[in-house]
Amino acid sequence: MVSLSTLIPSTPGQFFHWCLENANSDLVPFRANYAHYYDHRGGSEYLWNVYDQRLADIIPIASAEQKVLEIGCGIGSDLHWLALMGCKATGIDVKSEWIDAANELTKVVSKNFGPVGVDIRRINLLDMPAEQFDLIYMKDTFHHLEPRVEVTAKIASMLRPGGRVVIVEPNAWNPLIQLQMFRIRGFNTILTKTDQATGEKFVYGNERLLFGSTMKRLFRQAGVHGSTRTFRVLPTALAGKPAFVRGAEIVEKLKLCHLIPPLAIHCVYSGTKAG
Repeated sequence: MVSLSTLIPSTPGQFFHWCLENANSDLVPFRANYAHYYDHRGGSEYLWNVYDQRLADIIPIASAEQKVLEIGCGIGSDLHWLALMGCKATGIDVKSEWIDAANELTKVVSKNFGPVGVDIRRINLLDMPAEQFDLIYMKDTFHHLEPRVEVTAKIASMLRPGGRVVIVEPNAWNPLIQLQMFRIRGFNTILTKTDQATGEKFVYGNERLLFGSTMKRLFRQAGVHGSTRTFRVLPTALAGKPAFVRGAEIVEKLKLCHLIPPLAIHCVYSGTKAG
């Protein structure tokens, strides 16, 4: 008899792929929020390999010994994968619709893989009680968090000595990404938003990207020391075109993204709190 644990996808990218195929519904709106992935979910492995590259700093340390916090968890596919790996997983978000969707995903995951322990909270990061985590991470969220100095200090205070923070962001050196962000926000870089379900207001960074050097400086001031890496040249829209995929793989194999930062789509900061 095959145990449930052998059926758990071995990487967050594979689990995200599983969610696209098996968890989408009106209550868990993967298609509504990740429509571009559906166009390529059965095609090139490039897209799924890149997904895992974004979380490459997290995958090796996912274990039952890790107490993990995801900031801006959204629907929470990565959070649930970490819980399935045995982590004590907590996810927070300020938007009620994301929390509702994440709780519904918990039901789907539990039905298919057995009970999964995730703690999902609708709360502002700055309102989090004093708590210590082994790993704090976020994906495409940091540029929405304000005020930045307070945010980095709060994150540092919630890391145990030797704990790690991993932040995945769009690469601020990429001029096409910056142009796209400017078209969205104009000059309005900081907004006040309202949660439609609760009426609670919160400060929102409006696509205000940070350079890797800025992330390193902010966290260094808070006692966390780290480095950044940039990677990926092919956008999702081209991931199903073999010629473009081959070209991208050559560029990435030669590590040209490290030499020419504006080529890269993603920037990942990984830091460790002093012990």
